[in-house]
Order: sequence, then structure tokens, then C-alpha cells
Amino acid sequence: MKPYIRTGLIWSALMIAIMVGAVVWMVDALPKDGPVPVHFDMEGTPNRYASRFEAILIFSSLPAISAIVTVILAIAPSLDPRGTNIDAGRKAYVAVWVGVMIVLALATVGSCMILVNAVNGTPAGPGIVRGIIAACALLFVAMGNYLPKTRPSFILGVRTPWTLSSDIAWEKTHRLAGRLFIGAGLLGFLGAFVLDGIWPVVPLVALSMTAALVSVIYSYFAWRSADDRDNGTGRTG
Repeated sequence: MKPYIRTGLIWSALMIAIMVGAVVWMVDALPKDGPVPVHFDMEGTPNRYASRFEAILIFSSLPAISAIVTVILAIAPSLDPRGTNIDAGRKAYVAVWVGVMIVLALATVGSCMILVNAVNGTPAGPGIVRGIIAACALLFVAMGNYLPKTRPSFILGVRTPWTLSSDIAWEKTHRLAGRLFIGAGLLGFLGAFVLDGIWPVVPLVALSMTAALVSVIYSYFAWRSADDRDNGTGRTG
């Protein structure tokens, strides 16, 4: 097993263990009968209820989904025809992998805390929700930092017909995409704490989608001006 895959698996195991622990704690706090809150607004106030069984099923799916994501990330480099490029950019791969797992763990723990507080009659307020949004924003900052360090692959990065057929287009696109996602993450992080209602999540979603769209469009123009657009090697640097 490649060392960076092992690192990702260790982090995943730790985060999934935290998620399972949070879900077990949440299940123990649920009432035996009656409806249970399963959905909350941006202030942490319940706005949908379900049975105890459905609540357990919903929250148990979070560590299960994380385990599936872990398996996909662990085997993806061996399935990618350009897997050696992922090996070369392994720091970026591990950073994104670990960042995703940390955010999933924080979202799971935060959601369980909100539910338990609601069951106990003490609404969590917007603090936990803001924290989850801020964590997502920091993930985008981390992704933006590592995007310029990636190498052409079918798994990670801005994968368009133009970036995959030109190393120069890949480099230029990911330098721009890195800056855009860092900016989106920083503004999203700020918005998580200064905006109210549903608005804290809006800047992060809107800016990240804009960053992705601009990167895709730019990749075409970078390809048009690239000297290797007809004979890219699939590997930069």
C-alpha cells in the first residue's frame, strides 16, 4: 500500500470513529417514543420531525457515506490511467482527502449536538451551523492552496477536455482556480459569521460555483493558446 493512501485511511478511520461515537451518543439521548427533530433551519431550530427509527437511520447514514467516500478515495489512484500523476501530486490528494473527512466529521458531530439540544429543549442557536459552514469554507481554502500542485488526472482537479489534453492548460487553469477557491473560501468564512438567517451559506455556495465555472471557461482559452494542445504528455513539471 502506498504511504499516502495509508495516511488517508488512518485519518478516515479516526474521523469515522468520531462520527460513530457521536451517533451512538445521539441515539442514547433520543426519547423512546414520539417524534424526533431531524431537520433544522440556519438558527438550529427544528423544522421537520420524524420517528425515532427514521432519525437513527438518517444520522447513521453519515458515517456510512464517509466510509464509502474513503473506499473510493483509496482505490481511485489505482484505477486512474494517470495514477502516477496522482502519486506525484500526493500532497494535494491527501490534503483534500483529509479535509473532506474532517468536514464530514464536524458536520456529523454538529448535527448530533443540534438534535440532542433540541430534544432537551435547549436550541443550539446558529453557532454550530456557522461553525460547519466555516469548516467548509476552510476546506475550499485548503483545496485552493493545493490545486496548483496537482498533476493531470481523471480524479482530482479541474478536469475538462482542454486541461486533460494540454499540460500547459492544466497548469494555467489550476493556478487561476487555486486563487479563486482561496478567495471563495475566505469570503465564505467571513460570511459564516457576519451574515444572519440563511445568508451565511449563500456566499460560499455562490462564490465556489462561480470559481468552478470561471475555471472551466478559462481552461478552454488556456488550451487555445497552449503550444502543446495537440501533444500533451499528461504530466506537468
